[in-house]
Amino acid sequence: MWRAAAYSVRRWAGAPYGFWRKETAVPENVALIIRFHLMGGEDVSVISGDFDGEPEAVAAIARAVDERRSLVLIRARYDREADVNGIVINLANVVSARVSKTDSAEAGQYL
Repeated sequence: MWRAAAYSVRRWAGAPYGFWRKETAVPENVALIIRFHLMGGEDVSVISGDFDGEPEAVAAIARAVDERRSLVLIRARYDREADVNGIVINLANVVSARVSKTDSAEAGQYL
């Protein structure tokens, strides 16, 4: 009996002639440090594992700002706490956001 590897999934790509593509079932999410700069001058730091990389996190934040809605993070830690929780961030008072894999002043992308 043939078995597919546990890490792979075959998905229909929607192309004619029965084209199938192979991709990983669970993407490897990285821990990203998201720093929000608020109107009052305060910086709020969140460590999140909800995104695959910096571009996806920046796109999600920009989309939430454009649509005037909150950003929902399912696997996040507020200000280096030990527990992982869900966090809802109201982006109405956010002036800028920085997303990076490292916690330094030079790294990351700005909105």
